[in-house]
Amino acid sequence: MKSIFILFISLLCLSVFYSCGDTEDADILKPIAETETEVNILANPADETLDETWIVLTDEYVAELMELEIPPDFLEIKDLDLREKYHHALILKQFGDIPQVRTVIEYEMNQPNVNTLRRVVLTPLDKESIAYVERQIIYLEAKVFLWPFEGTKEALEGAKRTKRHLSVDMDKLRTEDPELYVEIEREGLIETFGDIPEVHTYTELMLKILLGEPLTDAERRAYLKAMNHLWPDRKQ
Repeated sequence: MKSIFILFISLLCLSVFYSCGDTEDADILKPIAETETEVNILANPADETLDETWIVLTDEYVAELMELEIPPDFLEIKDLDLREKYHHALILKQFGDIPQVRTVIEYEMNQPNVNTLRRVVLTPLDKESIAYVERQIIYLEAKVFLWPFEGTKEALEGAKRTKRHLSVDMDKLRTEDPELYVEIEREGLIETFGDIPEVHTYTELMLKILLGEPLTDAERRAYLKAMNHLWPDRKQ
């Protein structure tokens, strides 16, 4: 079953992504130990997934940020662009010019103003939609490296699940691999409704139906009850 994911995104709503103003800001001063894992970065002018409006972080701008003097009260500055610039200079000075810092800065440079509501429609199997989520994943991986907060880790896992949903033909998967289809459906339902019993009842019995296994009268009633709980306005 194909679906369209509609996300309303603004920097105000993405507080988990943005370090300024967090109650855990003190941890910005604690560098995370370097690892030997492969690092994905956004800063690649030749990347075909970047549209013409994408702002690429340059070495010249990084050098400018490194030389920038940061006022102690920069978080109180009303000019949001200037405040963000000081924040980016701060994390460069804290962590150094490493790929993860560049990724965070470049991604945030390309986000809408905090007061701007942006609607993004993500369509399954659409190349641009998948590329959009992939950029989010790379950004969140960098955030987790720098500030491994639980909220950011959860956001990263959510973005990965979204990419998984967008990357498969659910109609085709329903018949070719019912187990994987139900697993992906369960992930999406838990994301929407929470990890509640009705989600598990619905998906477990859905799998039996897709596999051609008969339901008992009790299972049929449990299936309909779970559906009515999840979608009370949907006609059976």
